[in-house]
Amino acid sequence: MDKSIKNQLVEAVGRENVTASLIDLVSYSYDASDHNHRPEAAVWPTSTDHVARVMNIAAKNRIPVTPRGAGTGLAGAAVPVEGGIVMDLCRMNAVLDIRIEDRQVVVQPGLVYADLDRVLAPTGFFFPPDPASSQACTIGGNVATNAGGIRGAKYGVTRDYVLALEVVLPDGRVMRTGSSCLKTSSGYDLVRLFVGSEGTLGIITEITLKISPRPKAHCTSEACFDELGKAGSAVAEIIKAGIVPSVLEIMDANTIRGLKSQAGMDLPDAEAILL
Repeated sequence: MDKSIKNQLVEAVGRENVTASLIDLVSYSYDASDHNHRPEAAVWPTSTDHVARVMNIAAKNRIPVTPRGAGTGLAGAAVPVEGGIVMDLCRMNAVLDIRIEDRQVVVQPGLVYADLDRVLAPTGFFFPPDPASSQACTIGGNVATNAGGIRGAKYGVTRDYVLALEVVLPDGRVMRTGSSCLKTSSGYDLVRLFVGSEGTLGIITEITLKISPRPKAHCTSEACFDELGKAGSAVAEIIKAGIVPSVLEIMDANTIRGLKSQAGMDLPDAEAILL
């Protein structure tokens, strides 16, 4: 990358928010997938204005930009396969507003899922979509990938909870789409276009989410089956009955044997266990 471009980035977001050091660039060359490619620079924006400035510079100089959350994704979306700039949004991690009466929360994209859960806990509400990486993954990453998770059977996926977005477009323009109203049919539903787009259409800088009442109690039960197919049929019957657990997991015979031998878990002998 030309030195003049790096100087423009420093001017746009501050020297403390730009890096081209080898150790930083190597750390941004991969995520939780098997892919890797080193960028030429990385930036840590702290505001929507910072993001817009960087995107404007990148657009004018035809430099690719790869937005990044926590890098926990398994699909390689955070890998800068074309080099260019990695935009790490971890410093935009604030909870901007909590509106319990509306069952809504407004957050920045770098907020870690577990931190949001801790903030909401005293209110009796929570954000249901829970990826297995909830202790590390960011809300922006969840939105960008339309993350589902272990509670998807009951609560659905991230798309079902996103009401409105602030997005910086590839040329640096800032747009707002969606509404905090639960019922609105005005204009195009661009929110659903951006959710799951993995940063290819724009960089999300603010998210308005629906939240749900936190369950008052939890319990775990198991059912054993002599055939794997019977466990699958049981799931269909549970859904049909309309009493949907927050989590439904099936372990087959190989998984059961592995957990017993490797983890020392006291599990019954069965061809399948439904949790």
